[in-house]
Amino acid sequence: MKNLIIIGSGGMGREVFDLATKCTGFKSEFVIKGFLDDNVNALNSFNGYPPVIGKILDYKIDVNDIFICSVGNVQSKKKYIRSIMEKGGEFISLIHPSASISKNVEIGVGCVILQNATIGSDAKIGDHVLIQISTVIGHDARIGDYSRIDCFAVCVGGVIIEDLVTIHTSAIINHNVKVRKKSTVGAGSFVLRNVKESTTVYGNPAVLLK
Repeated sequence: MKNLIIIGSGGMGREVFDLATKCTGFKSEFVIKGFLDDNVNALNSFNGYPPVIGKILDYKIDVNDIFICSVGNVQSKKKYIRSIMEKGGEFISLIHPSASISKNVEIGVGCVILQNATIGSDAKIGDHVLIQISTVIGHDARIGDYSRIDCFAVCVGGVIIEDLVTIHTSAIINHNVKVRKKSTVGAGSFVLRNVKESTTVYGNPAVLLK
């Protein structure tokens, strides 16, 4: 039996805890050991959760530990995941049973895919990607490592989302658009053109936010 540890005990961490209890393998392949968080008192005012068992960068990995990361900021997420991997930590993906996963979809390690998400045929999802509630990833889309796609966002067929991208709630990425690494798309935006690396776009149609 493996012991799942959730990195981050904020609101998203509590959502990931709930997701884990609904996933295939819960109590048959893994149990939830607790959270890692730099604020060890983060859950003091909440009931029904396992404890914060240590700080993220200080944690010493036990032989049966496995991990999932709930940190929302993509740069911080990468930092924490790499620190655990450098110690030999193993990550798993958690996929809600209501998610619709089409034919030939590839999903990397450490991904979090929440309820009612839809991933179209032949899409490829990288490692440690967060796909939130009711998000649509179209056919043949490519989603890069560590990226975050928020609730009700739509990545139309053929889009390319590179590494460390954040796409906020209800944004639409149009057909064949490329969103370059480390960029951000604001909530409710309609993206018609390629997004340059390390930039933020917002609006309908989306324009560069200065």
